[in-house]
Amino acid sequence: MNGILALFPFRRNENYTNCCRNDVRPFLGSSKFMPAMITSSILSPSDCAPQALADFENLVTKYGTVDPEGLTQRIREASRLLFLRGLNGQLVGVGALKRPQLSYRRKVFAKARAPIRPDEYRVELGWVAVAKSHRGRGLSRRIIGQLINLAENENLFATTRADARAMRFAADCGFKPAGYPYPSGRGYDLILYLRNAKETKQAVLTDGQTPS
Repeated sequence: MNGILALFPFRRNENYTNCCRNDVRPFLGSSKFMPAMITSSILSPSDCAPQALADFENLVTKYGTVDPEGLTQRIREASRLLFLRGLNGQLVGVGALKRPQLSYRRKVFAKARAPIRPDEYRVELGWVAVAKSHRGRGLSRRIIGQLINLAENENLFATTRADARAMRFAADCGFKPAGYPYPSGRGYDLILYLRNAKETKQAVLTDGQTPS
């Protein structure tokens, strides 16, 4: 796993170190499920086996909201991929941090008519998907939380469906909507969300908490 730090100049704190290793801490589901051990790992695509990349793509395609065109190559160009696996090694959740080109960011921000400069948001959080068999256990929050932890000093952007549940979830994770909903081209609208690192830390301090 040498070289994982190469692309992201993130602060190497305890949380960062823990989430970059295979996380074998137990994660218990809600009371209506049998407790299950879920392990997580965050890797550079270059450190992933071909089968792991294929499994990641299959889960995103099946359960995520994503444009499948060119997905294989885009996954290989991501900066970090997060994998959640059950006790039997089954992949049950994924997510990613990406550093898309400025041309792509300009296009997204223009479609959303966001009054923010896209060069201020260089990291995209996306491809968050959880297998249907493991939904309702807070795994999406775990995925997003670990990725945010990894990029806590970076301004983040993300796009998601324009629905009430997604909006509440984004707000809980410190994201704010920017601009207006815009057509995805796949039968639903998307909303651009932004998470400003400086503003988030200031909000934490205002609430009287100590930032990590």
